[in-house]
Amino acid sequence: MQWIEVIGVRSTGTHLEVLESKLQSLLDEIEKGSQAHSVKVYRRVSIESDLCVHLFHDSKRAEINGSRLGLCLAAGLKAFGLVHHSIWTEIPGRHV
Repeated sequence: MQWIEVIGVRSTGTHLEVLESKLQSLLDEIEKGSQAHSVKVYRRVSIESDLCVHLFHDSKRAEINGSRLGLCLAAGLKAFGLVHHSIWTEIPGRHV
């Protein structure tokens, strides 16, 4: 089953360099034991201080509360602003 964790951070923007450094540090640290298929980080086009991390998974079932990696990232990023962590599953055979 394909599923995605989405972790969005809305920061104040005053410490954007620190946030990006912390995010990279968390990803580097956790990457060694990661079960995520791949990780991608996005920046919002119109609001540079909004970041979004996508963790792509392929496993027998989706973790309802998120993976250990996703939970660690969400917890580590809360110091920088509002964090939204959600889990999404692919709808098989449904492509628009």
